[in-house]
Amino acid sequence: RKDGYNRLIKIFHQGGKCGFSEPLTFPSPVDLIQYYQKKSLAQYNSKLDIRLLYPVSRYYQHHVIEIDIAAIGEQLRIFQDQYKEKSQEYDHLFKELNQTSQELQSKRTAIEAFSEIIRIFEEECETQERYSKEYIDMFLTLDSSTKNDNRIQNNSEELQSRVEEIHNSKKMLEEELRTKALAHMEVDRKITRLKPDLVQLRKIRDQYLLWLTQQGMRQSQINNWLGVGADEDPYTLEDDTHEEERSWYVGGMRRREAEELLKGRRDGTFLIRDSQTQRGSFACSVVVDGDVKHCVIYRTSTGYGFAEPYNLYSSLRELVLHYRHTSLIQHNQQLNVTLAWPAFSQQSSDSVRR
Repeated sequence: RKDGYNRLIKIFHQGGKCGFSEPLTFPSPVDLIQYYQKKSLAQYNSKLDIRLLYPVSRYYQHHVIEIDIAAIGEQLRIFQDQYKEKSQEYDHLFKELNQTSQELQSKRTAIEAFSEIIRIFEEECETQERYSKEYIDMFLTLDSSTKNDNRIQNNSEELQSRVEEIHNSKKMLEEELRTKALAHMEVDRKITRLKPDLVQLRKIRDQYLLWLTQQGMRQSQINNWLGVGADEDPYTLEDDTHEEERSWYVGGMRRREAEELLKGRRDGTFLIRDSQTQRGSFACSVVVDGDVKHCVIYRTSTGYGFAEPYNLYSSLRELVLHYRHTSLIQHNQQLNVTLAWPAFSQQSSDSVRR
């Protein structure tokens, strides 16, 4: 038994010797077993880094099951720790990605503002240059002509200097934007590399958890292996209904129909439908403080999201999985809620009956 799966290995026997492969060196299967109780099977196959620890006997089946359960519980603990560590790393990277996205958007907005200011100043410079000669000729007829001439010249030079300063500030900001964009891309690459590990660890962990649950293990013992304290919420198999679009996506359902469907549901119950007002976009309908609220989900070239710079998710499912644990309040002060309960999940249905 390895990583939650059964592995089958043929034992060869010839000329009074046995083994997994040539050369056959063990006098008997007993000698082979005793050897690999102490040594890893990786010597035979690099993918089988495990020892033969727990023999299954028809005479001692009950005893063996207890040992296996304890061993599997310890494996659950190991995979849970690894999963938590990777999850924390992912959360940290995702927070960093959101932060750099906001900074990028802020710098892009500032550069646009600089460009507009530069345009205005340059128009002003052109206007002043066009009419300065006419003003100078007019002031030459006056007694204070020299004074006014100097003032116009000084104003023109000051304006040109100011335009140059703004140009320099814009160039510095553009360089900062390039540097920040490279950092943003690197964080995004790290997240992409981390995702498969996180998914695989969760899958293996849940296989162990499912097996222990099927064996009738008490939740208190499972929580102990998982590192869940007595004052914390008990851990159970993660509800995968968020993964299934059919549990929350309703296609062309209209706003009023969504409100009827969600009426009386617990806070956090939600569905996603095609937007009736913005073609190509979607609408999220969610229960907040007993009322049904609606917000647009945009589909852009960078991904799905509720607003820039958060339109980062590759699919609606990715968006739903993120906001399952993250409040929508960052996009709307009236939406202090998470997408906790898909409208067609069993838990959401139970809440209506209660």
